[in-house]
Amino acid sequence: MEARVGADAIEAAINALRAALGSDAVIADRDQLNEFRDPFYVLGDDSHDVSAAVFPVSVEEVQSVVRIANEHKVPLWTVSQGRNYGYGGAAPRVKGSILVNLSKMNRILEINEELGYAVVEPGVRWFDLVDALEAAGGKWWSSIPDLGWGSVIGNSLEYGRGHTRFGSHGHNIAGMEVVLPNGEVMRTGMGAMTGNKAWHAYPFSYGPTVDGLFMQSSMGIVTRIGWRLMPRPEKYASCWVHFDGDEIIVPVIDAMRELQLDETINNYPFLGRGVSANAEGQPDLDPNSQKWALRFALYGYEEIVEAKWRIVERVLGSIPGVEIGRKVYDGTDRVGPDKGIHDDRVQAGIPGMELLDLYKVPFGPDTGHLDFSPIGPLIGSEVLKMVRQVQKLYDEFGEPYAAGCMLLPTSIIVVSVMFFDPKDKEKTLRMFENFDPMLAKMKSEGYGLYRTGIYKMDAVADTFDFNDHALRRFVETIKDAVDPNGVLQPGKQGIWPQAYRG
Repeated sequence: MEARVGADAIEAAINALRAALGSDAVIADRDQLNEFRDPFYVLGDDSHDVSAAVFPVSVEEVQSVVRIANEHKVPLWTVSQGRNYGYGGAAPRVKGSILVNLSKMNRILEINEELGYAVVEPGVRWFDLVDALEAAGGKWWSSIPDLGWGSVIGNSLEYGRGHTRFGSHGHNIAGMEVVLPNGEVMRTGMGAMTGNKAWHAYPFSYGPTVDGLFMQSSMGIVTRIGWRLMPRPEKYASCWVHFDGDEIIVPVIDAMRELQLDETINNYPFLGRGVSANAEGQPDLDPNSQKWALRFALYGYEEIVEAKWRIVERVLGSIPGVEIGRKVYDGTDRVGPDKGIHDDRVQAGIPGMELLDLYKVPFGPDTGHLDFSPIGPLIGSEVLKMVRQVQKLYDEFGEPYAAGCMLLPTSIIVVSVMFFDPKDKEKTLRMFENFDPMLAKMKSEGYGLYRTGIYKMDAVADTFDFNDHALRRFVETIKDAVDPNGVLQPGKQGIWPQAYRG
């Protein structure tokens, strides 16, 4: 898809942006703009190139960008850090869009030590937030994803996952500030009242709560959020379960569901096959392995951690073929890079980059990957069915299968990764073609994806088809009302403004 405006309108918008924000805030050089191509697609492909990139440093400058885009009807595509690799990186859906890069809006506006929240701008990375929390005394931990270089806001708005008690990142948001498609600023929740003292302490609104409209959406540009933090525990136990063969998935998953529902385990566990820790304690990739490894954590006062571990031993340790273990740390021990493995650190909110090295193993530094992530109920028999179905699809395509399952109390995200060499155009395109029959098969079994990259957003949106796609039609109605010129991120998650539909 290309922008529905001519080159003259795009050039006029670029000139207006330079006048409003300064020449240093706008990049239009082709060689420099190549940096914003998706590194996990065919190398050199220009089908999703941006026409310029703009770097606002304030809410007022974001407003100026949006107003200029409306004046010239030029599409915008927004990123926070642009590190959303595997989902498109910084590349837009519409070729010729102007990239709005928010990485320079990188202030931590508040760390509330009494109530346990931080207020951050879009350019704040996980590394930045954790460093600031440590500098403030280390009383609070942040949940983090497996890679630390991304944006707190960007990851949270995409329903990103972490591995502490607050690992459902979309649920951690309490109050947003948003620049709307007409250039106005809106604050959600209690922030809709000027000077409200509970803006980031209470997550709901008076009347309809609209924060969800800005998750995985094109309804506005989020310029700050309140973000919930986790109190530093007295003790932290990094725990694991190992077993061989798929059949043991059933009793393990059913036991984990009960342990999560009664909050014996209250972090977000991870179950993997073909991804494990090697002898040096770093992540290792072996798609041929039949060994499963489940990680989870226990937090709290020493007596609570010990009591919970005894329950874990009784429930999980009694399953035939299962091996369990743990390592216990003081809450003040930040499990630095010189000790503990990746699993220990990520469940303690310590960001790193180890998995990026892991994902370079198949084809070297240029290795690309495409994620396929259906969601199912957290029932052992269903999880086994999903794993085997995805395995069968990979076998049909002749591709190795490594599973990584993220457990929630009542559901599971069965993540798999298709690796390829972006320098090999034929193989890369074949990987993206393989995605479609996989999507169709899982849809026929009743499993939908929670997230996908820019190339498959329409295909995934088509699977949510109840009552002739009533949900999509409803969201399109809202989109057309708030963004009549269709300038904000057209096509994101399969939602196209009226000017682009059909």
